[in-house]
Amino acid sequence: MSKRAGLLLFAAFAALFLTVNRDAYRGYFQDDEIDNLSWTPYLGPLDFLKGAATPRFQANNFRPVGHYYFHAVEEIAGLDFRVYVAVLHGFHLLNVWLLWLVARRLGAKPFAAAAACLFFGLHMALFDNFWKPMYVFDVLCASFCLLSLWCYASERWVLSFVAFWLAYKSKELAVMLPVVLMAFEIWFGKRRWKPLAPFFLTSLSFGVQGILGNPNQDNDYTFRFTAAALAKTSEFYAGRIFLIPYLGFLLPAFAVLARNRRTWFGLAAMGLFFFPVLFLPGRMFSAYCYLPFAGLAIAITGLAEEASPAALGLFLALWLPMDIHELRLRRRDTLAADAEVRTWMSTVRRFAAGKERVDAFVFSGTPAGFHQWGVEGTLKYFYERNGLTVKHIGDPDAAALIESRRVAVLTWDAGRKRLDIAMRGPGSY
Repeated sequence: MSKRAGLLLFAAFAALFLTVNRDAYRGYFQDDEIDNLSWTPYLGPLDFLKGAATPRFQANNFRPVGHYYFHAVEEIAGLDFRVYVAVLHGFHLLNVWLLWLVARRLGAKPFAAAAACLFFGLHMALFDNFWKPMYVFDVLCASFCLLSLWCYASERWVLSFVAFWLAYKSKELAVMLPVVLMAFEIWFGKRRWKPLAPFFLTSLSFGVQGILGNPNQDNDYTFRFTAAALAKTSEFYAGRIFLIPYLGFLLPAFAVLARNRRTWFGLAAMGLFFFPVLFLPGRMFSAYCYLPFAGLAIAITGLAEEASPAALGLFLALWLPMDIHELRLRRRDTLAADAEVRTWMSTVRRFAAGKERVDAFVFSGTPAGFHQWGVEGTLKYFYERNGLTVKHIGDPDAAALIESRRVAVLTWDAGRKRLDIAMRGPGSY
């Protein structure tokens, strides 16, 4: 395929992707995103650089590469959600291009590589990765993992290692990349193990630090190395692969149907990248499929070359309706939830612009799915200070706080989708 034809094909895909996901630009922030925006603007570039360079495990869950996205975009666009989505889409389209490069480097024919890119690029199990800035960590981790794999396959060892390091600094899932690179050496390389040494030593260091320094004890972020946890997570992620419950358990059959190294390597990469999240039953999210699905897409390049046109047509006939159905459901629910948060935050912004003195905040009710850290993040963002006192109306000391200090009481009316803010306490009217 000529470069011109490749560019036209990529431009056509980009137009299709942006058309399908155009409503993402109508969305708005959720609690995790506004929580990040409440503190990342107050760090300097040197803070992110130090975080990216340090070999120490970040117990506070600081992911400098991903968090810098919030810092940089906020500096340019403030709370203009469309800009955040546009940058997120740019990274995703970059990943589609990187996937193409990796697939072609592994020997995939243009048609097979294009089929894999289409599957990965439009898969609605990855809806949140396309629509929600919070999942930029997964998207960037995939960017650097794919770049590292391509550089490694091109024997650019140093660049590959730098990309691996940045992938880990985007999200810890990249700790499995050295094993993926070892699989590449087995099926595609020259069985040279020395270049892998720095990757494995770094991965081992971060892995040991993560286990010993993990501050999460007996909560949703705690690894559960049990059969029950594995059964629960496997069922969930298997249902995400083709958007039909349990159908993903048929994936091992692909290794038999397509007896080529790309299918074996892609399935191995998918399994390795899935491995850590399979033991986190308290944190099951469809967006976590993003990096593993890059491996699945590579496996599909082998299937696409082996399958007949009729088989490919049947697969599309079964998968596309499910994909469109998933998009419609997620789009409706997401836009409805985002509209409530937009109303809530806009009301807080107008109140903050009034410059009324407030000693503390008490809130009663929030938009659906909007947690307390989102409330606190919003108030810190608009009031530009830490140490704010924020209490839920049900907290034992909330009533005493209202009696003794000037308190802004934020009351969310779920029926009318409206936020009312009233001043209470000494000196209020």
